[in-house]
Amino acid sequence: MVDYNELMGWLSIPRPNGSQAECKTRQALQGWLERHSIPYRLHAFRLYPNFFVAIGIWLIVSRTLLALAIWMRWGWPAAVISILSLLGGTVDVALGFPLVGWPGATRGENIIIEFEPSTPQQEIVFSAHYDTKSEFLDHRQRMFFIKNLPAGILLTVMLGLLAPLDHALLAANSAWSSVSFAAGILFSLPLLGLAWGLGLNLSMGHFSPPSQGAVDNGAACAILLGLADRVHKGELALDRTCLTLAIFTGEEVNMQGSRAYATGRDWPLPTLAINLEVMAQDGSYVYWEQDGTSLKLVPTSPKVNHILAETVAEVTGAKAIPAGPVNSDGYSFIRAGIPATTLGTYDKKWVDRGFHSPADNLERVVMARLPEAVEILARLATKYDSSQLQMTNL
Repeated sequence: MVDYNELMGWLSIPRPNGSQAECKTRQALQGWLERHSIPYRLHAFRLYPNFFVAIGIWLIVSRTLLALAIWMRWGWPAAVISILSLLGGTVDVALGFPLVGWPGATRGENIIIEFEPSTPQQEIVFSAHYDTKSEFLDHRQRMFFIKNLPAGILLTVMLGLLAPLDHALLAANSAWSSVSFAAGILFSLPLLGLAWGLGLNLSMGHFSPPSQGAVDNGAACAILLGLADRVHKGELALDRTCLTLAIFTGEEVNMQGSRAYATGRDWPLPTLAINLEVMAQDGSYVYWEQDGTSLKLVPTSPKVNHILAETVAEVTGAKAIPAGPVNSDGYSFIRAGIPATTLGTYDKKWVDRGFHSPADNLERVVMARLPEAVEILARLATKYDSSQLQMTNL
């Protein structure tokens, strides 16, 4: 029988990307699998652990330099600064290319547990992440800055266009030069507020009180290990379906681990993916209707959401409810063309707040809900294996 107290003991410590604690947590996960004779493999990729720290610093430095260029009326150089300001961070997050997020690059390792039947015809992937992050602002608080990102981009573009115009008007001794200069000052001030607010939150997380990561996302990892143990003991047997349990790192730095995995392997079989986030809290099960990054959100699979909600109801007596949006590893599978969604839970007190902070601790984990979630995943996999779920309908 799985000792979930043991698992949560070492899945409830801060383990930020690139740290010794992250490495020790991965080794603890490997050690547990080896003691239970459960086969696994490591999937290595290039990890940029300071991804968001570097972007935060870039936001502050580049937008401050742009504001100075406007105030000092540099003209065309300010336009160049505007373009570079937009590329740094935008390219990193939208394309996953570390234009400014490259400092401190190292080796990241995902843990992949695979169970394959004799005649595989399809695949189901359940995933979670074992890395953590600490920030000054929680998910709800930082949404002010995320929602205003389009405004920040627009202000940066406007200042880049305004700077050479203001310089030309000044050179021509036009009376309109005072108007263009005042507009530049007016536009630069809110941009500085957004850049410094978000930039400090991203870059100074190491100095904020740490998150234990018990909910985000230790509980989900424990659930996957519980499911692996059940399959290994023969308590869950699939005749047609490859079952993949993926425990990723790099989720807290723009889903690097799951993106490397989803784009780096072939998908020869019809596949369904369910990602787990913030599991085993005392409130309702939820699924998120949108997933993505701070720059782009896409719909999760409505039919997979429906099937998941019904399966949750079969086990618990209450359907999972819609929520969203979320930034999770589920997005990596959607980008790869795989029907996917993310399952989680709400906390009755905190709801969807308190992550990336000391409020994410072991006291929020309801131990009885860990085996409950294992049963939900097992029942969903059984349905999928018995052809009750048709991929053509997803």
